[in-house]
Order: sequence, then C-alpha cells, then structure tokens
Amino acid sequence: MSSPTVKEISVCHIAVADLWAGAEVQLKVLLSRLVLRPNLNLSVILFNKGRLEKEIVNLGIPITVLDETKWGSIKISRELVRQLKNSNIQLVHTHKYKDTILAAPAAKLCGIPHVVRTVHGLPEPFQGMQGLKIRFYETIERIVSRYCVDATIGVSSQIEAKYKARGDACRVTCIRNGIDLKERSSQTDRRLTRKELGIDPGTHVIGTVCRLTSVKGLPYLLMAAENLLRQGMKVKVLIVGEGDIRNELETQARDLGISEDVVFAGHREDTDDLLRAMDIFVLPSLSEGIPMALLEAMASSRPVIASRVGGIPEVIDDGVEGFLIEPMDIHGLANRCLQLIQAPDSAKRMGEKARQRVEQDFSAESMASKVTMLYRELLAAG
Repeated sequence: MSSPTVKEISVCHIAVADLWAGAEVQLKVLLSRLVLRPNLNLSVILFNKGRLEKEIVNLGIPITVLDETKWGSIKISRELVRQLKNSNIQLVHTHKYKDTILAAPAAKLCGIPHVVRTVHGLPEPFQGMQGLKIRFYETIERIVSRYCVDATIGVSSQIEAKYKARGDACRVTCIRNGIDLKERSSQTDRRLTRKELGIDPGTHVIGTVCRLTSVKGLPYLLMAAENLLRQGMKVKVLIVGEGDIRNELETQARDLGISEDVVFAGHREDTDDLLRAMDIFVLPSLSEGIPMALLEAMASSRPVIASRVGGIPEVIDDGVEGFLIEPMDIHGLANRCLQLIQAPDSAKRMGEKARQRVEQDFSAESMASKVTMLYRELLAAG
C-alpha cells in the first residue's frame, strides 16, 4: 500500500526587511530550507527593498515588495488585504512588530485560517522617544496578537516564557535559530585576510560582527581592549558592521589611545573569512535573542565570550564553548580574553566544542523541520 500524500501547505512570509540583521538573516536561512520541501508552497511580501529581497529572489521564491518608503501604513494594509484575498494562502507568518500589526489583521479579514509570529528578540532597552515608540508598538502588537495570532515562536526559552506569561496566543513554542553549515565553505587563508586588514601574524585578534548600536555593548569591548594593551598584550580589536554609533566608537578609541589597535571594517559580505581571521569572538551585548553572529562564529570554530543575557546562555555552556560574562563587566571581559590568549590549546578546544554544539543543536534543517511541523499541526487542528 502506498503511503498517503502529504497535503500541500501555502505559506506567505511577511516582513519589514528594513535591515540586514539577525531577524532578516534568520528568515533567509529558514526560507532556504523550507523551499526544498516539496509540499510547501512559499511566497513572501516585504515592506522594503534591499539585501533580503535579493536573497529571496535568488532562492526562486515569488516575492512582492510594498515599499514603505513610498507607501504609508494604510495603503500597505489595503494592498495586503487585496493580495491576500485573491490568494490561496492558508497561513501567514510574520516576524516583527510592524509586519505583525499590519499583516495579522489583514490575514484574518481575508479568512486566512492561521497566523504565526516569530519573536526574534526581546525589546532593546531604548530610552527617551525611541523607548516610547517601542513601547507603543509593543502595546499595539500585543492587542493584535491577542485576537489575530494563532501561534508565537520564540527563538529562546526566555522569549517563550515571556509570551506564555502574557497569554496572548493560542500556542507559544520555542524554536531556536539555526545556521546553514553547508554554505560555510570559504577556504580563504586567514593569514591573507589578516594581511589585508593590516594585522601582523603574531597579533591576537579579538573581534565581533554586529550592528553598531548601543545594545551591543561595544564601548565595553573597547575598554577591555585598553585594559589588555596596558598589560602588554599584543592585541587588535576587529569590529565588523555598520551602525549609528560608529562615530562614537571611533571617538572613544581615540580618547582611550587605542585607535591604531582597533580596525573598523564596516559592512562586509565576507564575514566567514573575517570570523576565521579572529582568535576570539566577543559579543558583549546588553540584550539578545539567539544571535546569528554568535552561531556563525561558533560554526567557524571560534571560542566565544558573550554576555549572560537573553538566549545566549542557551547556546554557550560557560567554560565549554567559551565564557559567559555579566553585561558591562569590563574587567571580566578583559580577564577572559587574557585567559584564552595565554592558553591557546584551551581556546582551540573551546572552538572545536563550539562547532560541535552548532552542528548538534542549531542546524537550519532542524529549525525548518520544527517550523514545518508547527504549520501542519495548526492546519490539522482546523
């Protein structure tokens, strides 16, 4: 007897896509695995052009851009209703505040049975007007979720616990971020990358890859580096990424007298090569979900030092794949860097353990399987 065919599921992912950061990278990784599943019919609607749009086009997934730089929220909402009403979509999957606020009610108005929302991180600790704006979005999104969202995915246990406590959605589950290890095939000699950056072979490179924003805690990395340099360590800090505090960081490096020991590489596409050029990967964040950059560093067999915040302790066992430190702990960060510099064999073992951990627990295929299972369970429940 032949096995029963699995019913095709039509899913539309809707995302703001105003950045190329963790949530956007994660959506691209998820879609790259979902598109390989023959019983999933995928489409995507974005609110901005840019890197994510190009990545999705390359995956061969039908995509529509409702450009928020030209359209207001009301016009986008109307167009969402028009497009969703004329489709056979069974499930809408959103990813941030704005796309959830606009797309979830539109989906329900069009009779789409289910809406899934992925929460990629908890709100960043903004102050002033930015903080008020985030709290406003969070309040509106909570109301929308209560009536229009059927399942919430948290990328960490911390997020899962928070949303379960809210009690807004019918279902809350934790599906951790995954990384596509098959794509990590760069063979560039790390010595060539370091030479291109002007870094001597005998220098210890302490690096990070992230948006240059306050929540990433980069001022504490610079202060820790100054501490190490005062102790006579031959180190360079490699900061990969762009953001609104770059000028502040460059000024801080000058004020600390370490400008020549800090490389601001800016936005780069060759992050795999840059990660391999590092000896230690550091993420001194004040708030996080499951950072994609952290998983990428671990996949590159780098020992890591990261703040004990958000979902990071779910990724790193302190003393195994790297070290956990308290946020804003300059001396703790400097001391852990020194420990790894002075014990290269231990650092190498931690890097190997980091790679093994990602292979075992944070694969893109595992993440995609769990998301697909959630889709099927929602539709089966009616």
